[in-house]
Amino acid sequence: MVALAGLLRQRQHTQAETAARKLIDAYPSHGGIWQALGAALHAQGKLAEAVDAQRKAAALSPWDCIAHYALGESLMAMKQPVLAAESYHLASRIKPDFADAHFKLGNALAAQNRLEEAIAAYRSVLQFRPDFGEAHANLGFSLLSAHRHAEAEPHLRQALVAHPDSAPLHNALGTVLYGQSHMTAAAESFRRVIMLTPDDAQAHVNLGNALRELGSFSDAEHSYRHAIALNSRLARAHYDLGGLFYVQEYYAKAEHSYRRALELQPDYVEACNNLGRSIRRQGRLEQAREYFEAAVTIDPESVEAYCNLASLRTFRREHLEPARLEKLAHKLPSLSENLRIRYWFSLGKMREDLGRYDQAFAAYAQGNRLKHAQLSPDEAGKIALIEQVRSVFDRRFFASRPIPAVSGKGKTPIFIVGMPRSGTSLIEQILSTHPDIYGAGELPDLENILFALADETGKPWTDFPEAAARLSTEELLRLGKAYTDRVWRHAPHASRITDKMMANFAYIGMIRLMLPNAKIIHAMRDPMDSCLSCYATLFSRNNLDFTYDLGEVGRYYVRYIELMRHWQQVLPPGSILELRYEDMVADTEGQARRLLDYLGLPWNRRCLNFHQNERVVRTASAAQVRRPVYRSSVARWKNFAAHLQPLLEIVSAYQ
Repeated sequence: MVALAGLLRQRQHTQAETAARKLIDAYPSHGGIWQALGAALHAQGKLAEAVDAQRKAAALSPWDCIAHYALGESLMAMKQPVLAAESYHLASRIKPDFADAHFKLGNALAAQNRLEEAIAAYRSVLQFRPDFGEAHANLGFSLLSAHRHAEAEPHLRQALVAHPDSAPLHNALGTVLYGQSHMTAAAESFRRVIMLTPDDAQAHVNLGNALRELGSFSDAEHSYRHAIALNSRLARAHYDLGGLFYVQEYYAKAEHSYRRALELQPDYVEACNNLGRSIRRQGRLEQAREYFEAAVTIDPESVEAYCNLASLRTFRREHLEPARLEKLAHKLPSLSENLRIRYWFSLGKMREDLGRYDQAFAAYAQGNRLKHAQLSPDEAGKIALIEQVRSVFDRRFFASRPIPAVSGKGKTPIFIVGMPRSGTSLIEQILSTHPDIYGAGELPDLENILFALADETGKPWTDFPEAAARLSTEELLRLGKAYTDRVWRHAPHASRITDKMMANFAYIGMIRLMLPNAKIIHAMRDPMDSCLSCYATLFSRNNLDFTYDLGEVGRYYVRYIELMRHWQQVLPPGSILELRYEDMVADTEGQARRLLDYLGLPWNRRCLNFHQNERVVRTASAAQVRRPVYRSSVARWKNFAAHLQPLLEIVSAYQ
């Protein structure tokens, strides 16, 4: 045995094998000799024979932790991680402080994607060897794979102490920092990867992603294009370049990049989904739906694809997608929070299409609970703002501030205000089809200008009316010019531009003083339909945080409608045109003519073909305004009446 051990130490493996076999002939039940034979065979790459020998050794010496460990090594070398994990586990059970056995067990489990078990194994290693750099590294990698970014970070940093020039470690650290929205630090990590491996195209893509999130769009594009120059067939580079164009609302460019990603990788389900989204933004809804359907074909368990498809199809019993989405509920724990929220809203819409109203409401309620918890709305601030507006902009205020006379020529902003989901997008779509009107969508410019007034005095944003009350007529008109200068950048040659930021209803008093020639259209709808439609909609941005709770949306409606009544009382007659959604549905042409008469524009029959207008629509109504007027949304709330009694009690006085 001494001579055999010497041969193994000297790496004379062929001779060691011969010697071991001779000894086995003499001592067939000696586990140590079988173990030595296994070691010699493993070293020569004779893995199947090594496993046989090591299994014999483990059977003869069942309490020998090294025998089980060595068997695990050969099984891993044969790419049999399931069996290897069993052997490493036995070794660690026999000798609980056997750090290497715990480490190799973690590796075998990670190879099977059994991440939670792998994480536990690596943590066991560090109990006995806290300075084991590779264990910190692999624990960090496993936590990263499990999307536990904050937990992964300290282990990756510890591993970098031992391996400061490891590009994979710097890349993993950048990824976990990115996952925690620490974008500046993430960018620095990815720059370090590029310093170590300048030709790594994926590293340039990762840097581009961090720069994109930091708003450094030009630098991000440079990184993506550098990655493509290094590897033009890297589908991910084209995909993320498409994402950069998408967030900048360059939807045609985004479409081009997503198409290229999909050409390079035809089963790239995310690229297929986002290609559909880019096409949808450009108004080609049928084509967008085809790509969402293709994404479902690529991956029948793509929750994202079903959610995208939900808004573009009215589902019937013969459609398979609702049942398939129902069955994907088991994936919810592994989805991001935002995708879980989308799942419930999409499922609610599908169930509603099928007439399963109670189940639909349950899905909407679950989605709303998750979204409301994510946002934590500031209802008190909204109440304070409306109270300030009403107290400052009263009859006496306007009596002392006559609205300046204007010539009626020049730039005419058109404000469309009201509750969300009350027909504001429909009105803007009709108007923007007229050749004399540019539809700009929801613009933040007016609110930004007004809240800046409060900032200048160091007051909260809710106190802007107090600051505004001290302005002279000339100062107010200068604010109006600042607004038009900003807005007319969207369409410098337009004579009229619509701004359908619905919350501008709070600033109508200021609009009349800043922009005396402005037109104001109030989109109205049955309060129950309006509030329910808000509650059943997942908005793309977080500015409508009050819509995710029935009580809050009802109270918001009351504040809004009472303030609109206030404006009608304190402003001259005809200052605001009220347009009811139900009337638009019943008599579209008649109401469209009312709109144009109010705006002083000639009738144009193109306005009735608003659904053919291919302008980009960024709101939740993007799909609806591509269709002719339909009546199915009128009195929709009655389908859910059993669940809406608390809301009805709040808004019943305004029915």
